[in-house]
Amino acid sequence: MTKKSTLFLSLSLAALLTGLAGCAKETTSPEEGATTGEEQAAQEGQAQAPGSPSSTPGAPGQPGAAAQEKPISPDQMPAVVAKVNGQEIKKEELLRSVQEAQMQLAQSGRLPQGAPPASFYRDVLNGMIARSLFLQEAKAQGIQADAKEIDQKVAELKSRFPNPEAFQQALASQGLTEQALRTQAQTQLTVEKYVQSRVFDKVSVTDQQAKTFYDQNQARMKEPERLRLRHILIRVDENAPEADKQKAREKADSLLARIKGGEDFAKLAQENSDDPGSKARGGELPPMGRGETVPPFEQAAFALQKPNDLSGVVQSQFGYHIIQLLERIPESQVPFEQAKGQIVQMLRQQQAQKQLEAQVQALKAKGKVETYL
Repeated sequence: MTKKSTLFLSLSLAALLTGLAGCAKETTSPEEGATTGEEQAAQEGQAQAPGSPSSTPGAPGQPGAAAQEKPISPDQMPAVVAKVNGQEIKKEELLRSVQEAQMQLAQSGRLPQGAPPASFYRDVLNGMIARSLFLQEAKAQGIQADAKEIDQKVAELKSRFPNPEAFQQALASQGLTEQALRTQAQTQLTVEKYVQSRVFDKVSVTDQQAKTFYDQNQARMKEPERLRLRHILIRVDENAPEADKQKAREKADSLLARIKGGEDFAKLAQENSDDPGSKARGGELPPMGRGETVPPFEQAAFALQKPNDLSGVVQSQFGYHIIQLLERIPESQVPFEQAKGQIVQMLRQQQAQKQLEAQVQALKAKGKVETYL
């Protein structure tokens, strides 16, 4: 995450309501280590049942689908894009929120190519409308973030910068003052308090509900085949001069010959590998399944059959690899107790999603929401 982006407060509530939280599975480089589908879902704040696929890019309401639609120019937008019980949402506010949403998607590698289409703007606007409804209802019910909470939030944001000057520069680059940032923090924290008390605190999933889901979805409760591997990476940039690539390739060929000649793979990895994440462990990577690394590496790794089998020199975008198979871990059924936490998280999110959407519709029904986009 860049320091600049830390100024923006979380759009998670809007994302949850509009579907912007949907994502495609990210590719992990071998030197970064493998990440399972469940771990990735947890890192991204999403619930996912063990063995279930990550969200499909291009599904309705997700950024992948929006990328195929006709773009919209800000010049075509009215000055006021919506009114929520008479309170205006101006075009400038929407454009800032769209920029924030794009930055968040870009940081996770999920930003659609090209200019944002009309549906992307509408998705973000729907999130802004929901936030405005929640904020108005929170104030009506006497729910509001206090000064101490706001101070803590602003202090936490400041702590992500190396010094006060860098913080002020980042504020200025976004056209913000510290007071404006405090106002944003107050709004966000107030909405979070309202949603937490009126929605999330009322969501519960029993052990029996989790067990029922587990029993009814046995096909999804599997840990796919994984490999225990170690590798040596001789790093060279894809755009490096041919002479540099040739030198790296010759070094990799030499190391492969030494391993085949009986030298210890782990020792050579510790002495020569350019992968800082694995070299200290003799090149060993975390257990890796299909779809969790770059294709050339995966293809070569899964072609290995027996422990201690060696690949040839494998070229990827990171350079040249030598891969050794340590163990093939067969597909297995995930025990309920191991899957339970993921299932509960997923079911809670599903319930919260429904409750949030119902809450928005109820607030719209008793108020007046006008959109002009």
